[in-house]
Amino acid sequence: MLRTVFRGLARLRGRPAFHPRGVLLAGELRIDDGGSAVAEALGPGPHRVLVRLSKGAGTPGALPDLLGVAVRVEPDETREAVDLLFTSSTAGGGLLAPARGWRTATYSTLLPYDTAAGRMRLLVEPEPREPDPPADPRTVPDAVRARSLVFRLVEARSRDRRAVATLVLGEERSGPVAFDPVLHQHPRLRPVRLLAGLRARAYSGSRRGRHAGPAELVRSP
Repeated sequence: MLRTVFRGLARLRGRPAFHPRGVLLAGELRIDDGGSAVAEALGPGPHRVLVRLSKGAGTPGALPDLLGVAVRVEPDETREAVDLLFTSSTAGGGLLAPARGWRTATYSTLLPYDTAAGRMRLLVEPEPREPDPPADPRTVPDAVRARSLVFRLVEARSRDRRAVATLVLGEERSGPVAFDPVLHQHPRLRPVRLLAGLRARAYSGSRRGRHAGPAELVRSP
């Protein structure tokens, strides 16, 4: 049923069922060498990434929306691609919250991840927080050319929060990319199993509705 609903919505829009309006950018994820769960899974140091900034409901222009930050850590000789998806949320990352600008919100995976160090949620937070650029994907490339768009990746466990990496966005990219945090996960960084099954059906339905392949990859040159 869930797969059918998402397939129908994606077919109707001719785009992803949710987050239909967005912009794709190259970037770099600089993981701190500090023994974090992210560092243990992906390795410390710089990693090339693709990042899609998008509007959840697809509201027009700069109107507020549930904003999305989808990150694909590109594959290398040691691992396949890893996708991490974040949505604008309350400061603690536990509830969805619409935002008016890309640098104003905290973004959360919402659903927790299982790691060797225990269960945690991942957040990304802008540095600095300010109104610009507004919540319109079309404004992002010009804003990035004028000044880097930077986020910190945070591991959140109960009340403990730890910044473990820096995400720096670069120039615009083009091409189809089907982000899926269940299909493209790391064995040391896994979405919680029960909820991951529901997400897998939703993403599968969305891909089928717009005739997207299960592993569309676009690599930065």
